[in-house]
Amino acid sequence: METDFAGKNPKICGDGAATATAPYTLAHPLKFTPDGLIDPNSVDLSGVQGVTPAQEKEATDLLKSTIKILPRWSDPAVAAADGFQSIGDGLTGEEHMLHWDWIEDDTIFDPNHPESLVYKVDKATGTKTLEAAMYILPDKYTLDNTPSIDSPLVQFHQHDNLCFSPAVGDRGPRVAGLTDTSGNCKEGLTKFNPNIQVHVWIRANDCGPFAALLGVGAGQIAAGAERSCVHDHTKLSL
Repeated sequence: METDFAGKNPKICGDGAATATAPYTLAHPLKFTPDGLIDPNSVDLSGVQGVTPAQEKEATDLLKSTIKILPRWSDPAVAAADGFQSIGDGLTGEEHMLHWDWIEDDTIFDPNHPESLVYKVDKATGTKTLEAAMYILPDKYTLDNTPSIDSPLVQFHQHDNLCFSPAVGDRGPRVAGLTDTSGNCKEGLTKFNPNIQVHVWIRANDCGPFAALLGVGAGQIAAGAERSCVHDHTKLSL
């Protein structure tokens, strides 16, 4: 049976610093398997105005391959063994594990080689559920120089206001604060290059399978752009 999933995943599209959210609607709602993953057989990303057939195909191929391959890291311990390191943001309810040495290489949009994994953290139990890849592009790409997949459906963002503590032993850099009004970090913290990135969600997200996170975590989009939000795609197959 199919159940309307709208409203059961309280993510917010955009943040206070962004311009008004631009709503888009897929022609055919996505459906989900009993374990909560998007059913790759249901992926039809047509119906979003301003997206070319080539961009739609790129997005479709990326979403399907990510759904199929990413679950190899469903266990965070497996991810850690493969070189991913938490940035210590689990208290937000979303924890990112980064493979730092994959960010500046020449491999992009490869679900076998994702630069970051995103886990939903149950604050009551501490259980972590893999829900997305965050593909981070090397610094030759910027918000003014994006790959061809960039469209109202797949929107890039960056984080230029995060400050990180140094790596310690086997622990990688951790988010430790935000920049000041001048865009600087406190002494002892580092502001890394704000590489552009895009999420690909393998589970339900109210703003679509390529949405940014809620609140300050949503990052910054291109100046003057509206934050993309793809509505009416959330149907849960039970």
